[in-house]
Amino acid sequence: MSLDPHLRRTTLLRHNSGVWQGTFIRLDGNGQEVERFASHLEVADREGTIHADLTNRSTNAVRSMQFVEPPAEMQISPEGHWSLGPDRIGPWPWVCELCLVWGDQRRRIVVRHHTTGLESLVLVCEGRPGVEPLPPAPPLQLIASSEGNQQQRWQLEDQPAVWAITMANRPSGQPEAVSLHWQPEPGITLALQRRYSEHGLLLSLLG
Repeated sequence: MSLDPHLRRTTLLRHNSGVWQGTFIRLDGNGQEVERFASHLEVADREGTIHADLTNRSTNAVRSMQFVEPPAEMQISPEGHWSLGPDRIGPWPWVCELCLVWGDQRRRIVVRHHTTGLESLVLVCEGRPGVEPLPPAPPLQLIASSEGNQQQRWQLEDQPAVWAITMANRPSGQPEAVSLHWQPEPGITLALQRRYSEHGLLLSLLG
């Protein structure tokens, strides 16, 4: 379900502001780990501007993003889950990010597509300081299984269960979607899907 425009900012901050620490794991288009690093992310409202400052704790390099209001192409659920990517796609490369939040824990993915399929996938396992999740043992090698409708399922973590569904290929004139799924506790499954129509237009959240 899409969130009321007036609640987007407050909902995003209520569930996602503060400090998050964890691990970034970058995988190639075949699901093979190529890089990982420990991370420190601070999300804060400073004088009306939302700041997201990500530190690579291996190199101390910092990347920052600032905005007064969440971008129009950022989809935010009432539970604080969110996705970010282009508002329109076509026969060209595109990138999207999806985030699920459950209390003091989050799981995120960054998916890069080339013109015909998956280029890379980044898994982010993070939590509040002191309760950071243990990342999968290196080197991580994922195996893709067919999900039907030209999609692939990637099992990212076993305990707790985290998986992503991406496009196996990108046929022209067909709908496209990326989804992230997480079972943070027994009997509870969180899911978020970013989807585009056959014309490449961003569709609203399901629900």
